Amino acid sequence: MIDLIEVEKERLLDEWFTLDEVPKGKLHLKLEWLTLMPDAANLDKVLADIRADKDQANDGLSSALLILYLDSARNLPSNPLDFNPGVLKKSAVQRALKSGKKINSNPNPLVQMSVGHKAQESKIRYKTSEPVWEENFTFFIHNPKRQDLEVEVKDEQHQCSLGSLRIPLSQLLASDNMTINQRFQLSNSGPNSTLKMKIALRVLHLEKQERPPDYQHSAQVKRPSVSKEGRKMPIKSQMSASPGTGGTNTAPSTPVMGVDDKPAMEEKPQPPEASPLGQRDLGRSSSSLLASPSHIAAKEPTPSIASDISLPIATQELRQRLRQLENGTTLGQSPLGQIQLTIRHSSQRNKLIVVVHSCRNLIAFSEDGSDPYVRMYLLPDKRRSGRRKTHVSKKTLNPVFDQSFDFSVSLPEVQRRTLDVAVKNSGGFLSKDKGLLGKVLVALASEELAKGWTQWYDLTEDGTRPQVIT
Repeated sequence: MIDLIEVEKERLLDEWFTLDEVPKGKLHLKLEWLTLMPDAANLDKVLADIRADKDQANDGLSSALLILYLDSARNLPSNPLDFNPGVLKKSAVQRALKSGKKINSNPNPLVQMSVGHKAQESKIRYKTSEPVWEENFTFFIHNPKRQDLEVEVKDEQHQCSLGSLRIPLSQLLASDNMTINQRFQLSNSGPNSTLKMKIALRVLHLEKQERPPDYQHSAQVKRPSVSKEGRKMPIKSQMSASPGTGGTNTAPSTPVMGVDDKPAMEEKPQPPEASPLGQRDLGRSSSSLLASPSHIAAKEPTPSIASDISLPIATQELRQRLRQLENGTTLGQSPLGQIQLTIRHSSQRNKLIVVVHSCRNLIAFSEDGSDPYVRMYLLPDKRRSGRRKTHVSKKTLNPVFDQSFDFSVSLPEVQRRTLDVAVKNSGGFLSKDKGLLGKVLVALASEELAKGWTQWYDLTEDGTRPQVIT
């Protein structure tokens, strides 16, 4: 296995790596840790480095990342025959006439987006001409000077197009911060049909560190790989055997006092988290992008793409920020601060109850401090519907929340689960001030879960080495 933390430090590694689990053999890899740049100053150099061919705009290595936030649509047509009679399949018309159904019913809209050969698809919104998606998508771009973003709104019910638009990516290169946030008028649609999106382009730039000619990195880049037996080990066994991931944060210290079986405080609806695209670093990838399950099986419950579990870059950023804070000094035992939680299982309600009390000594995310909130999942469930969030506490490093949440789960089942708690800094889509402040993973295998406990937990970069403060 390659230690990505060391790759991040070195930025560029060009080495032969010895293969594991074989008598002999080596593999030559060139690894680059790239930075997401919000301007086109280095684009020409990047295009030259990846040998972007003018005749092959859609193929090859990536020079940029396209980030798309699909917000909503307005005034979609209810009868596609009124504006585009050629798009509705004859079979659909015949079925509608035969069944006596009206064609001009509200559509079931979805959005298909493509750049070159790569396409992604939004979820379906049923029976509405004013759909709201609030979904995020990314595309790796080979040459933004020659590629276009193609967007089409479709009606899943009648299998027809409700409108389309084409945006040359070169338009983003000339935009402020290479970002466009607006309502786009749809072509081949109704006169007032619009699609609201926020799209941004980020150039993938290699920031080489200045090194002396005789410099050699001393850190171990290659970590020992997990044996075949280790890979077959059940998740529960791995967590209990792994130091700092299970046993150290399950033993209760303070019994729960004053937490009864009343229904948990109702969670206020929160706007869905955008993908933490304030991140700056990203590994080089080819222009191919595998669509996530949320883009393929739109009707299935899907993991939230906002989860920093699915986006380890947030963890890498936090480690980098921690090193900057250290800057030659020795940080304390809990450099990222702590969070106080009450955790117990209610047998009467058959629910896991989690009370988020407060945090202390959080790191300042910017010059103005931090705007922290707490996000929780009951792993392995990472669906958006399984997410719990507190309110945002503005400009404080010692926020008090005192909010209660619950998860519907039996006691035998919850004892096989892990509570994923992340303290995050609030920020809008593409905001540089949005990111991870710290995490803790709480294994729930304790026999004291029915009784419950209240504890302080150390926050760490990835939650895997927590220390309990009793």
